[in-house]
Amino acid sequence: MDAKVIYNTRRLIKADQLGKALDEMEKLKGDRTFAPLFERISKIQNDYRLMVDYWKQGYPDPQRNQLYSSLLRKLDRLSHDAALLYRLANDVSMSGVKARVEAFDSSHAHVKAMLEGFVSDVALLEFENTPEQRKKAIYRKHLEDMSALFECLCFSMQWHADDAQFYQQLLLSPTIDSGDAAHLVSAISLATMTHFDIHKYTLLGEVYRQTSDERVKQRALVGWALTSTSQYRLYPEINDVVTRMTDDEDAARQLLEMQMQMYFCMNAERDREEIQRNIMPNLIKNQGFDVTRMGIVEKEDDPMDDILHPEAADKAMEELEESMQRMMKMQQSGADIYFGGFSQMKRYPFFYNLSNWFAPFYVNHPGIEFTMDKLKGAKFLENLLQNGPFCDSDKYSFALAMATVIDRLPENMKSMLDSEVAFGPTASEEELHSPSNVRLTYLQDLYRFFRLCDRRSGFYNPFGGAEGINALFFANPVFSATQLSQQVLPLGIFLNKRKQYGALGKLLDTYSVLHDNVRYLVLRGSLEVHEGEYAKAMRSFDKALKMEPDNKKSLAAMARAALLAGDYQKAEEAYGKLMLMDEANASYSLNFAIALIHGQKVDEAVKILYRLNYDNPDDANVLRALAWALLTNRKVEQAEKEYAKLLALPHHVAEDDLNAGYCQWFLGRIEAAANLFRKFLQQAGTDSKADISQEFENDRHILLANGISSYEAHMMEEMLLN
Repeated sequence: MDAKVIYNTRRLIKADQLGKALDEMEKLKGDRTFAPLFERISKIQNDYRLMVDYWKQGYPDPQRNQLYSSLLRKLDRLSHDAALLYRLANDVSMSGVKARVEAFDSSHAHVKAMLEGFVSDVALLEFENTPEQRKKAIYRKHLEDMSALFECLCFSMQWHADDAQFYQQLLLSPTIDSGDAAHLVSAISLATMTHFDIHKYTLLGEVYRQTSDERVKQRALVGWALTSTSQYRLYPEINDVVTRMTDDEDAARQLLEMQMQMYFCMNAERDREEIQRNIMPNLIKNQGFDVTRMGIVEKEDDPMDDILHPEAADKAMEELEESMQRMMKMQQSGADIYFGGFSQMKRYPFFYNLSNWFAPFYVNHPGIEFTMDKLKGAKFLENLLQNGPFCDSDKYSFALAMATVIDRLPENMKSMLDSEVAFGPTASEEELHSPSNVRLTYLQDLYRFFRLCDRRSGFYNPFGGAEGINALFFANPVFSATQLSQQVLPLGIFLNKRKQYGALGKLLDTYSVLHDNVRYLVLRGSLEVHEGEYAKAMRSFDKALKMEPDNKKSLAAMARAALLAGDYQKAEEAYGKLMLMDEANASYSLNFAIALIHGQKVDEAVKILYRLNYDNPDDANVLRALAWALLTNRKVEQAEKEYAKLLALPHHVAEDDLNAGYCQWFLGRIEAAANLFRKFLQQAGTDSKADISQEFENDRHILLANGISSYEAHMMEEMLLN
């Protein structure tokens, strides 16, 4: 009931129905869960009644509309707090959170003293001969404090202006640890993504603009970009924040890059399948160790291999190198190549702590004490921290996993941990700390949380929605009239190339103001082709061609759309122009011939196809079009020869069997035709009469032209059933 009340309240606020929204919110007063809000509800109700009473008396009030909007805004903020309280009370994943948050002293003075005190304590460690246990105790206490503060911020109610001012100064202050600042930015981001808060939202933008620490900067940018609200008119200051951000060319470029990186992250599952299917088998086959119940043991070389298989070692090395190169290329193109492996390592107790999912990696984290003690003196974790190419949560996973296997490693592998090249080639210092890489690895942390953490359901998932549509923050209407619109077309091309059609459609709808741009029109037309709206696509391409008549890409897109739409005259004209523009492009000539065939100009098409076949004897599509042209032109014997060539290919398509069957049928070879039709049905994945009937119906004009009546077609269908 409470959830429905909150939903209805927010719906009414969106419709500007303040009185009805207050009536709905009044229902919450029957539930003590919402006791912290009762006074605020009553205050808004009283202010609204006073305004209405004043209005009823007929008094003019130039501030009335502004007051009405102000009360809507207050109620909107209150509704977010109501949703938070409901979530804490009813979501099983939030068990214990409320008690921990209430027990933590979140006063500004205490938080500031806690964070600055930690920096002082760590600084003193460098000048004192401090026992190891004392050092560990400092970090353990800090972990406990940070975990509590992280949750406190994650589940904080709407801030006042002084809260935002305090945390902005704190996060920009050199007196607290930069890792702590980055950590807290994540907590504020999670809170704001789930329950919009104008003060937290503004803070994230300002922290991005003012900080010089790249980790803090990029986390703030991600949090700010992924925060959205549909109530922009209630928060006019949002426009000022957005303008300041998007007018900055560097920020606009980074937002475009971030948007693309989010889609790279969401391809992690596909990348994992590619690695497991096509790369890992070679890596495993060529590894120099075996995993046994006694641990990891080095393989012994077989002395006979050099005699019997002298080329085997070289071949194995080539396969190994090729697999490694493929992995590196995937990573360079943005692929999340580590998700598959590390996704299996998120069940350690370490990850029961919500804040650990977002903790910047540091070797003194109490959660990896055990690993540090085991690897004392080795350069392993130092290399992992400084040169490891994976995200922070994966670094923790790696460290925790190593602690469980270190005792079972062979001695020569242990010695590798002291080597500077223990992990193979690593990224340069500049690459690792570039804004792009810092942001990408943080997005990977965020993606892992929303894919793997048991507590993720309590937060708004920026990677969720149908086809991951939530990830398209560019489609937020608040950006539509900003400088960010200049980045839309490169993003649209990116989405189209990656077949993210749902996102592309939403993006183009948001920025319809670009409807007079040629590239926008081509993208719109491409999307309409994908959706089967060929006539609409032709109109989009036609509009683009009127603006740029010699644009080859627009013309090629128009030609394809016309062919798909069945407008063969238009397709013939378009491909004819393309052939004049690029005589060497065989695909233009092929499609021109196909348009001619459909336009009943078969003789002309056959001449073109014979020439193409001569120039491209290995092109199956040219051969297929030629065979079909001959068949439709009732040159059955010639068509039969061409289909025989197609059927001899190792990977011919099902329709080749169907059309070859027509040839045999028209030549009176009934049994041979039936056998080919059966092969067609088998290759097409069905053996029902209805499907072959449909094929015969589709090609009725060819059957009739070659003397095959509907009676004979029915007899052939019956024959195929026996």
